[in-house]
Amino acid sequence: MKIMRNALIAILLLSSYVADAQIKASYGTEPPRSEIRPYATPAEAVKRPEGASRYISPLSEWQRDGKEGRTIFSASYVYPIAWLNRQLLLRIEAASAGYRVVINGSEIGRASNGAVPTEFNLTKRSKQGINEISLILDTPTEGEPLLKTGVAWIGRAEVLSQPTIRLREATHYTRLNDAGDGIAEISLAVKTDALNPKTSRIYYELLAPDTTRLAYGYKDITLEMRGEDTVKFAAIIPRDKLWSTDNPVLLTLTVRNRIDGKYAETVAIPTGLHSTEYASGRLVVNGKPVSLKIATVEPNVTVSDLAELKSEGINTVTVKAGEAPLSLYSVCDSVGMYVIPQLAADTSEGGESIKRGGNPSNDPSMTAEYLDRAAAMYHTSKTHPSVIAFSLGGGRTNGINMYETYLALKRSEHGRPIIYTGAGREWNNDAFDMRYADKYAGAER
Repeated sequence: MKIMRNALIAILLLSSYVADAQIKASYGTEPPRSEIRPYATPAEAVKRPEGASRYISPLSEWQRDGKEGRTIFSASYVYPIAWLNRQLLLRIEAASAGYRVVINGSEIGRASNGAVPTEFNLTKRSKQGINEISLILDTPTEGEPLLKTGVAWIGRAEVLSQPTIRLREATHYTRLNDAGDGIAEISLAVKTDALNPKTSRIYYELLAPDTTRLAYGYKDITLEMRGEDTVKFAAIIPRDKLWSTDNPVLLTLTVRNRIDGKYAETVAIPTGLHSTEYASGRLVVNGKPVSLKIATVEPNVTVSDLAELKSEGINTVTVKAGEAPLSLYSVCDSVGMYVIPQLAADTSEGGESIKRGGNPSNDPSMTAEYLDRAAAMYHTSKTHPSVIAFSLGGGRTNGINMYETYLALKRSEHGRPIIYTGAGREWNNDAFDMRYADKYAGAER
């Protein structure tokens, strides 16, 4: 096994050396989504253990090698009999740079942006038993003009097993009724990879921390070949169970997927619900105007760090472009702190030229890359109640890519503002009517 792995590494290093280092496009990736972790039972799903489970296989024993501008991390995973007729998804939570994924010697895809969680479908390229996997990382100076990084590394990586007809995404939108309670509209996107029609019964339950059941039910859904549809339901959320920085209530949304009379997966998602509106320079949360007092923190900020910031009157944090791990959002959800995700792009070192191509922000050849990064940032963080706005990253220049990225995010997001302080007073910078623009950089903590 070790000899085979070393031979594969040698082949990959050679192919890396002759590859075009400036290839930017991602390919072979699944659509970005919020975190979905499948378990066998509701009890296990609620506990959300970090280690191995029936449907989750962590990848941790990586071997590392590097030559001629590439770093390769190699490991193996097992495709058990119990996973037959299911989908295998590789999830890489983060990496120091863009990377390519190679399974059993064949390249299956590439993520140009290592700063956000990315998934790849391994089903067709995996074989029963032991499989070899390699991640080929770009160096900090190659293939990454938008964000400079340091030493090569990879974050949490795991292989997920979901049924052929599976829960792909869970999203929600909340508005207030006349009584001040929330009306939550929750959508469960269900996808099939089957080549023939497939039927599933989707059970859902929304519980408050005191075990009050706010909604429950089920719906049968039949999808045609490789189709996708949405199960929707609504719930009344009492005002005292709406999430806020003063009252960070996290509900539990549990979804069970029953196929052919058997439960094929269970997902439990901590869910904070609140209404957010932005109009005419005013940010309103749960019907009340909100002023943001912002500090820049390190990605590994702790609960005690955030508590200290709250005692100083800080209610919002951000990190440098492309450095926000999922754990940051979860910590902010639990303690009641707003957070502003930033696009994985900092063009400060690209100069301040506003000519076409003078800076990555105004280089039309990079528009697709900017849009890909914006979609990934948005869809992997959008369901966290702590996320109060979205930033288009660092830098001081404006251009076609910043305009297109702003418009794309506006088409997806209607309640939260989109910020790019490098735009100044141009139209692609909500910046809360410029009242908070000078404070956005915050204080380093």
